[in-house]
Amino acid sequence: MCLDVAATPTCADSPYSGFPYCNVTLDLMTRTKDLISRMTVSNKISQLGNGAPGVTSDNVSFADYQWWSEGLHGVAGSPGVHFGGKLPYATSYPQVTTLGATFNKSLWLEMGNYIGIEARAFANQGQAGLTYFAPNINIYRDPRWGRGQETPGEDPYLSANYAEAFVRGMQTGDDPGHFKVITTCKHYDAYDLENWNGTDRHHFDAKVADIDFIETYLPAFESCVRNSHTGSIMCSYNAVNGVPSCANDFLQNEIVRNQWGFEGYIVSDCGAISDIMNNHKYTSTVEDTVAAGLKGGCDLDCGGFYSKNTQAALDKKTIAEDDLDLAMWRLFSHRIRLGEFDPVEDQPYRQITPDVVCSQPHLDLALSAAREGVVLLKNENGALPLTTKMKVALIGPNANATTTMQGNYKGTAPFLVSPLMGIQKLGVDVSYAQGCDIPCSSTSGFEAAVDLAKSSDVSILVMGLDTGQAGEGHDRSVLTFPGQQEALIQQVKNASKGHVIMVLMTGQPLDISWEKENLDGILWVGYPGQSGGQAIAEVLFGQYNPGGRLPYTMYPADYVNQISFFEMSMRASPGRTYKFYTGKPVYLFGDGLSYTTFEYQWMSSNYSRESFLATKSVTSGDMPSFRVKVQNTGHMAGDTVVLAYVNSTTPGAPLKELIGFDRINLEPGKSQEVFFGFPPQIFSTVTETGCRVIHSGKYWVTVGDLHHVVHLHGEPVVLKRNPFKQGARSE
Repeated sequence: MCLDVAATPTCADSPYSGFPYCNVTLDLMTRTKDLISRMTVSNKISQLGNGAPGVTSDNVSFADYQWWSEGLHGVAGSPGVHFGGKLPYATSYPQVTTLGATFNKSLWLEMGNYIGIEARAFANQGQAGLTYFAPNINIYRDPRWGRGQETPGEDPYLSANYAEAFVRGMQTGDDPGHFKVITTCKHYDAYDLENWNGTDRHHFDAKVADIDFIETYLPAFESCVRNSHTGSIMCSYNAVNGVPSCANDFLQNEIVRNQWGFEGYIVSDCGAISDIMNNHKYTSTVEDTVAAGLKGGCDLDCGGFYSKNTQAALDKKTIAEDDLDLAMWRLFSHRIRLGEFDPVEDQPYRQITPDVVCSQPHLDLALSAAREGVVLLKNENGALPLTTKMKVALIGPNANATTTMQGNYKGTAPFLVSPLMGIQKLGVDVSYAQGCDIPCSSTSGFEAAVDLAKSSDVSILVMGLDTGQAGEGHDRSVLTFPGQQEALIQQVKNASKGHVIMVLMTGQPLDISWEKENLDGILWVGYPGQSGGQAIAEVLFGQYNPGGRLPYTMYPADYVNQISFFEMSMRASPGRTYKFYTGKPVYLFGDGLSYTTFEYQWMSSNYSRESFLATKSVTSGDMPSFRVKVQNTGHMAGDTVVLAYVNSTTPGAPLKELIGFDRINLEPGKSQEVFFGFPPQIFSTVTETGCRVIHSGKYWVTVGDLHHVVHLHGEPVVLKRNPFKQGARSE
């Protein structure tokens, strides 16, 4: 069990009920200090690993605890989570990259809440812990990265907003005195490579300049800490500028704790403490390795290195008991805040029962998320939506996909609706031919697929990847379809008598240049979760109007030959992400169409089109704001994602940068005003010296097809000095 309270005396039992750590009227500091004071050194050492044993003595009693539970997009299989008994399933939401495509902050918040509620239900049945290794908010820096599917996408602002909403949803609720669960924002930091050209994540040393840290790699983690107060952060396998992340005193103690005010605990990725010595060769003895980790700010080892070697470190005096006590403070203050030492009857979260898991609101939200995550990339001459009276050929390796739709870090879903099942449910005359599997090394199934296309009114190809092609531990080396998949697409196109539509099911960007040029319609769906097939069918046949936007850039295949995967600079030629890529993308971050049309109109702005003194804005606290009217000018109700960007004449500034977004739904002919209020920071640029500065010059705020020009005059204004101040970096 994850919290074995049944076999362990609790605060309800004598003599423990009279101890200060069990007294709910005392403050957190007093209770935590009392608990730690009752533990022996060996007790403390035993608590430094993710599988922490229970301790019962005359002075203190607490249960076994497993810190490692997974909940990336639903409660998921992991050492801390067990499916079965009253809880054989958990709601399986779309993979995170599909959630990013929704651009819907309220959906992310609600989903986080529902996952947290289901997690509590599992914990209350003894089938899960309360500390979850989610969300993954690393930036999708390079399209080859195998775990990019786990992230909201390539944009720091998008990822920061996702982090804030998800963490708030998971951790908070009806009981302000306790965490619902604790989230772990991962992987800190500059982690976005699995295994490429002979270097894996356990050995990779990410060389990151200050400008890239400040612009790209830090914002989502800062949002986790400052905006949503995550209880935990996970340090990553890789090193950063020569220092293993889990031993990086500057990143973990100075940036996260001293500058951002983080009060939680830091846990290593699983095995990363061992990596400090055995793979990064940063230390040469186990005693120095324990010291590097603990003093570097990592409180909890997901693994056994601390537990095995901390006594030796104490004996050799590379650490002191005070170092242990600091880690114990961070860990046990959070176990207290989870309610472990408080009366069960006084805690609303402890009353959550199994019937909330996979309840109708949760299932409905999973379907809504799948619908909202569909991105319409091409619709030539109104090829979509289709009519249910058509004879349909459904072809491709993902046409009858089930578990593929979950991506990785998945739980056991209550059901999985494949694209084939979703279309059949609509009563469509549909015939299915796989053509080939995902690797598509054999063309033996092509003939049946081509014959089916010849005899049908429309051909739908469901192509793409699965976690066997890209996932944890393995990256892609190419951006093309696996094996002969593209040959299948081309043969079906040549044989079809009607329109050919492609549904792209993938967590990774692919070069779909040929498909963009030759097919009639393209839908991107990522990995859409348990109801993915229903959502796909509803979009294809016009029962839902797609409104998602692409969460990452799709590059031409040659991109992998133009820049090394090891290159961490965002500006290195030809540039990374929509913010810096100077080539011609296949599709760009933020792309997405609708079955209806929308018209944008400026309503107001408190920024003059002619001139504005940046110095006055900053010193007076003025907040630039823009109001835009959006009208549905078409004939179908639908969502639109209103994206706001800024670009400028400032040397070194991004090509453009996302500064705001909102998702709204409009009936035909209806309109709505969307308000964007921004901090002055939107007009700032991070300089090569790492300072965030507002320069005079010309700025364009773009919303839809509208451009608002702002001229700033005056001396440069430094909004924020470089946090990596000289002499402070641990290298």
